[in-house]
Amino acid sequence: MGEQDIGDLEKIRVAVERWLQESLPDRSDLKIADLAFPKASGESSVTLILDASSTLGGAEKFVFRMAPPSSQVFEKHDLLMQFQMMTLMMQQGLPAPALIGYEADASIVGSDFYVMGFCEGKIPPDNPPFAAAGWLKDDASASERATMWQRGLEVLAAIHCIDLEKVDGSEIDLGRLPRADSGEAILAQEIRTFDSMFKPERRAKVDPVMTEGWALLLETMPEGGEPALCWGDSRVGNVIFRDASPVAILDWEMANISDPRTDLAWWIWIDRCNSEGLGLERLAGLPTPEEVYQNWQTLTGRSIDGIAWFELFAVVRYAIILDLKFEAFREADSGLGDIPNFVVPFIPGLMDAVRGPSR
Repeated sequence: MGEQDIGDLEKIRVAVERWLQESLPDRSDLKIADLAFPKASGESSVTLILDASSTLGGAEKFVFRMAPPSSQVFEKHDLLMQFQMMTLMMQQGLPAPALIGYEADASIVGSDFYVMGFCEGKIPPDNPPFAAAGWLKDDASASERATMWQRGLEVLAAIHCIDLEKVDGSEIDLGRLPRADSGEAILAQEIRTFDSMFKPERRAKVDPVMTEGWALLLETMPEGGEPALCWGDSRVGNVIFRDASPVAILDWEMANISDPRTDLAWWIWIDRCNSEGLGLERLAGLPTPEEVYQNWQTLTGRSIDGIAWFELFAVVRYAIILDLKFEAFREADSGLGDIPNFVVPFIPGLMDAVRGPSR
C-alpha cells in the first residue's frame, strides 16, 4: 500500500519522540530525525519506520503502528490485540520483534498505537509480488527458498500447537480474539466476518462465481474440528527472515481462535494466487500444496481431511478482500477503470473439489 494519508507527519514525529523519551528513561534525549513509510509491503495498519538517535542508544530504528483514518478492508483495528499476540509469541519462544510498548491514549496521534524495535532482516515483498521481482526471486537460491518455507511452516505449526489453557492471562487477553459463540461450529465467527465484508451491494457487482463459491462454502461448512490460535494472515509476506530463518512474525490484524486449517490453506494459496493468478511461475524451491499439508499434519498431529473446503474458503475470502481494495483504488483514481480480480479463475476448480466426484 505504501504511503497513507494520516495527517501532519511532523506532529506525529514530535508526539512519538516525546512518547519514546518517556517510555525509555535511559534515552531521555532521544530524537527522531526522520520517519518514513516502508516501500515493499504493508496492506493494513499504518506503519512508519522511525530513525532515531540518543546518547546511550546511538543510532537506532523503531517501527510505529497506528490505525488508519479509514480502512480499505477491516471494519476495526484492535491494536492492543495485535500487540498482545506478539507478546504471546515472545512468551512462547517464537519469532517476534522487540516490543517497546502499547499506548491506549488516542489523543496523542489520533489513534492508539504501539512501537516495536526494528528487526533486521528481509521480507518477501508484496509490491511487486516476490514471484515477479525482488531479492527472493533474484538473489535467493531454490535451496534457500525451500528452507525459508519449511522453517516458516514450522513456526505456523508451533502457533497452532500453543496450549491456550496455559496462556498467561495477566498479559494476554484471549477474550479479545474473535471466536465462535458457545454451541456454534468453530468456523461460524470467520464466516460472519467475511459475510459482513461481502455486502449485498458488492455481490451484485462482482463476478457471479464469487457469490456461487460463497454460497457453496455456507452449504458445506465443516461442523467439527479442534480450535486453535490462528494467525489469520499466515503468509511469508508477513515474516521477517534472516539467514533463511524467521526472526519475526508480523501483522496479526486477522488473528482469531478457529480451525487452523484456515491458516494452512491461506499459507499456500496466497502464494499461488500472487504468482499463478498473475500469470507468473512459482519460484523454484517452493513446496507444492500437498507437501505443505502433509508436513503440517506431521508437525501438529492434526488431520488435513477436508482441506478442499479450506482451500476454497482461502481463495474466496481473498477475492472478497481484493474486491474491496480495488474499489478503494478506483475511488482514489476515477480514471483507473476496472481491475480484474485475478484469483477468481481458481474458484470453479476448487468448488468442484469441494463437491467431490460423486456430486
